[in-house]
Amino acid sequence: MHPLRQILVATALALRTLPQRLGPSTVTVVGVATVVAVMVCILAIGQGVRRFVDVNDQEDRAVLLPAGGASEFAGAFTTGDVAVLQSAPGVKRTADGRRMIQPLAAVGVEVIRRKDGAPQNEMLRGTGEIGNLMNKSTLHIVQGRMFRAGMHELVAGKTAHDLFRGLDVGDKIDIRGAPWTVVGVYADEGGIDENSLAGDVETIKAAFGNTTYQSIGVQLASPSDYRRFRDWVMSNPQLNAQVKTLGQYYRDQMKQLRVLFDFVGFFVGGVMAVGAAAGAITTLYAAVDARLREIATLRAIGFGGGSVVASIIIEALALAIPGALIGVGIAALGFNGHGIDTAGLAFQASVTPGLALTGVGVALAIGLIGGLFPAIRAARLPVAEALRAS
Repeated sequence: MHPLRQILVATALALRTLPQRLGPSTVTVVGVATVVAVMVCILAIGQGVRRFVDVNDQEDRAVLLPAGGASEFAGAFTTGDVAVLQSAPGVKRTADGRRMIQPLAAVGVEVIRRKDGAPQNEMLRGTGEIGNLMNKSTLHIVQGRMFRAGMHELVAGKTAHDLFRGLDVGDKIDIRGAPWTVVGVYADEGGIDENSLAGDVETIKAAFGNTTYQSIGVQLASPSDYRRFRDWVMSNPQLNAQVKTLGQYYRDQMKQLRVLFDFVGFFVGGVMAVGAAAGAITTLYAAVDARLREIATLRAIGFGGGSVVASIIIEALALAIPGALIGVGIAALGFNGHGIDTAGLAFQASVTPGLALTGVGVALAIGLIGGLFPAIRAARLPVAEALRAS
């Protein structure tokens, strides 16, 4: 008989006996499903962080940060620095010919969480007319209106509005002893910008007694102009700054959070996978013991050891695949889009097709490992000894 035909026959015989081993087989399926569900759910948090950042990425936007710092809070750029940038190459112009360069402020203000009444610092970004023109078309006011220059007015990102009290349109926030009115709420596809408040940059500078800007935003004529613009800035002795794309800046800020959830997901999933594989090995060893006479008979009539090995591994995969599908389904239905509030940020977990494939791959690995050792034992078992088994 052809080896492939042998594998098909041996596999059919093995699968036919699965109902007789329903209990142990179900335990294996549930174990695999649990591993996949837990791993995918934790990794979905890290994936949510990635989407949270990437959704607001603009390849044609650059940001100037202090040369020795990594945060937009730490800069001290002067109006002279902004004037120097007017000569930089690759900068886009507005319809009336102005270069799209926006000095920015970044300060922390205290707000109160809705769920527990605890105080928390939230970022208040200062921008201006040019900065508003730089925003993607996806950023739009969903309640109220945009703030006005020179006024104690601010707008709240939708996520910040949902997380904190006192950010409804018409509410007032005390900032440095003066009331600021919330005049609008904006949304931007659930991205990182929705976690902030925004107001007029010069008014914020005055309120906090600042004479400098914390960072500078630049809209480039095209993404291909980024390298030329960066090289010009880095080589200009009048500017003590580093340049990043907007997306790279956000990714750097969120890197530790992404790495943490990825590590936890793979570590916890890996530990659980070892347990699930051990359970699969136990189940399949028991299955081999229950089928000793059947396996020996197949070997006696000419079935090769390789066919027996293949049939048992296929049986293991037949238990792993339903577990994978169940686990991915649980993660997708129960956790995709689930709100996460951590480290002062709020975003949604994201179960992507890539994570689903990762879960399936882990399940298949569990099945292969779980089936390999029982399969080798079955293939090496002396036929005469197996035929004497009761």
